[in-house]
Amino acid sequence: METTGTSGMVMTKTVEDMDVLAETASRAGAHDVKVAANKVSVFYGEKQALFDVSIDIPARQVMAFIGPSGCGKSTFLRCINRMNDTIDICRVTGRIEIDGANVYDAKIDPVLLRARVGMVFQKPNPFPKSIYDNIAYGPRIHGKAKAGSEMDAIVEKSLRRAGLWNEVKDRLREPGTGLSGGQQQRLCIARAIAVNPDIILMDEPCSALDPIATAKVEELIDELRERYTIVIVTHSMQQAARVSQRAAFFHLGYLVEEGETERMFTNPSDQRTQDYITGRFG
Repeated sequence: METTGTSGMVMTKTVEDMDVLAETASRAGAHDVKVAANKVSVFYGEKQALFDVSIDIPARQVMAFIGPSGCGKSTFLRCINRMNDTIDICRVTGRIEIDGANVYDAKIDPVLLRARVGMVFQKPNPFPKSIYDNIAYGPRIHGKAKAGSEMDAIVEKSLRRAGLWNEVKDRLREPGTGLSGGQQQRLCIARAIAVNPDIILMDEPCSALDPIATAKVEELIDELRERYTIVIVTHSMQQAARVSQRAAFFHLGYLVEEGETERMFTNPSDQRTQDYITGRFG
């Protein structure tokens, strides 16, 4: 199978699209393996960025992608919810399945896929809207709730799950951009979970935060894994050790090895992993 980037074109939401996603969503959590990638390669024009990556990501655990800058971690992360589709010169080959359904199948609408696979970026990026409207945006455009008490309940539940409700419950109509950096990142996490996703992707979510804010986000990640499958890209070995149950080491576009985090950090099977973890390179 080969798929090609689509310049961000949004496919029409058909009843069939909704049925495909609803069917796979109904199986969410029924499999030990949530995401299964098989021989995934990524090309930017003539340059190949990823080489035949195959990995299984388990449900309701935190998987950490580690490795030096430019090794393909974020590129692979963006394959899971087809964010690479928005890059004209990007081409993806191979297969990625969520709950057994191929996410690159023509029947899958990328917009609906991204409602199931939320993403939190390196730099907090709240919308230029109120705290309330930041959370309500996703449920509103996906038709998951009407205005009023139904939406109020979703906003409150999402902010509570993100550990932010008590800090902002009296400021819901104030701009989200007025929060501190750590609060903004938790707001973005709350925004991601407001549409009730199965998976949350995090691309270096703490790199722009101070140690106190980082600790709060890490505590939140540990709590969220009870409900969601989380994949995090991080350059911090300490963070990977603290928050993840499994880790995958990437180097020069290749997946070198993956396994239980404790085993990877104490007894890696590849010398390159050992060298990276101990700081010999990277």
